[in-house]
Amino acid sequence: MPITANSLFRDSVNFIRNQLSSFIMLALLASFISYVLLQAMMPDTTGLHQMITGSVGSSAMTRGEVEQIIKGMSHEQQLAIVETAAPLFGAMALSFLLSQTLLIAGTITLVIQVSQGQSSSALRAIGSSITSLPMLIVLLVISSMLITFGLSLYLLPGLFFAFVLVLSPIIMLESRKGLIYAISTSWGMAFANLRIVLPILLFTLSTKFILLVITINLSAVSPMAVALLLSAISNLVTAFLFVYLFRLYMQVKPT
Repeated sequence: MPITANSLFRDSVNFIRNQLSSFIMLALLASFISYVLLQAMMPDTTGLHQMITGSVGSSAMTRGEVEQIIKGMSHEQQLAIVETAAPLFGAMALSFLLSQTLLIAGTITLVIQVSQGQSSSALRAIGSSITSLPMLIVLLVISSMLITFGLSLYLLPGLFFAFVLVLSPIIMLESRKGLIYAISTSWGMAFANLRIVLPILLFTLSTKFILLVITINLSAVSPMAVALLLSAISNLVTAFLFVYLFRLYMQVKPT
């Protein structure tokens, strides 16, 4: 029976429905960890705020007006703002990386355990994946660097790297054959199943981008609970992606 995106989609929906409480726990836990880590690592932004408001003359301005004024600054002023903001961006990136590592490791391990007939839960899946976290972090750092580099050149190179590497976490955790094997195998599998992998990847990225835009627009007027809820929904979308890709991998993996 041929593999189709529709059959994988239905299979993934049913799997998540049957393990819904565990996936909700994983999504909420990842959101909470990201928030706690960001608050713990958050640098003092007083200097950055003073630098921007001192340059624009007022803090009561829209984001678009601030962006236009920053674009009109001298190169030295822009560089000073970037240097002051770098620790903030670093804290955001690190908290996101660690929370997504736990989410992805927990999701894949949960699917593996349930598929093998084991009794599992969100916490049990995360606990079982602890030994794999260091290599998964390395893999996600490499993937993030390649995708960011591709996006900085143009949109398509970034999407290309996201496409060819998207199966690599699943392959590394399921096969336990190492980083290079996971990357090279993901590359070949992604191209061999282009019509199945690309649509779900584009759907995931589009959905997460929409949620990110909503979060940014509501950040100034909404309580933190709303941001955490939107983050949890985004994490559920990520979990669905990896459930879908895992079901594909189990049908096409090398014997």
